[in-house]
Order: sequence, then structure tokens, then C-alpha cells
Amino acid sequence: VALGGYMVWRGFGGQRRAVPNDGQSSFSALAIMGGVARRSSSQAFAGADLTAVMGGCEIDLRQASIPPGSEAVIDVFAFWGGIDIKVPQDWTVITQAMPLMGGIDDKSRAPQGAATKRLLLRGIVVMGGVTIKN
Repeated sequence: VALGGYMVWRGFGGQRRAVPNDGQSSFSALAIMGGVARRSSSQAFAGADLTAVMGGCEIDLRQASIPPGSEAVIDVFAFWGGIDIKVPQDWTVITQAMPLMGGIDDKSRAPQGAATKRLLLRGIVVMGGVTIKN
């Protein structure tokens, strides 16, 4: 019941952000029994909202950049689905998502030197998976 309520809450506007001017610095992806592939090359990436229900999201951020000293946030919700995120090598990934009978696999390499670009991953993964890699 709680999971259904959470899905309805997100569907009707929970955790929405203001849409930036360039259209690529922040985006949403919804995959229900299907697949979504998105790519961003924004030099001021702010974040994303990704939902996969019995489907998959493939997100390529290797050409994007986060302004130095700032943080981008990706909210994930995977229910019997998977989310693959590809990030540049100069980003530090911080995972605050909670897996419930699922998994989160961070295969990204830590940047050499001082890390000034941070990606925060938060959300819920239920019987699904999230993979982050370079």
C-alpha cells in the first residue's frame, strides 16, 4: 500500500523541479514495461528524475558537466526495473539510495586529485537495480 501511494504521489507532482531554460540541464525519464535512452551534454547539469517500473532507463552523461563546486541530484525509483547511468571520470558519485531486495552497483572510478563535481544519487530501488559507471 505504501509503495502504491508513493508511486501515485510521484505521478501527481511529488519532487518536481523548475524546468531550466536549456532543457537539458534537468530532465525526467519514465519507463513502464519499456525502455528509455537519454543523453545530456549540458555544461550546467543540475539533475534528473528517473523512474523504471518493469522497464529500463539508460542515461549517458559523459558529455555533460557540473559547474565546479556544485552538486547535481538524480532521484531514482526502480520497481522490477533497471537504471544504467554513465558519468564522466571527473565526477564523484555519492549514493544515498535505498535498495529493498534490489541492488545499487557503483562501478565509477574516483577522480584523481580534488573532486569538485559531485553527483548525488538518492531514491528507492525495489527488486530492481541501478548501475553507475564511467
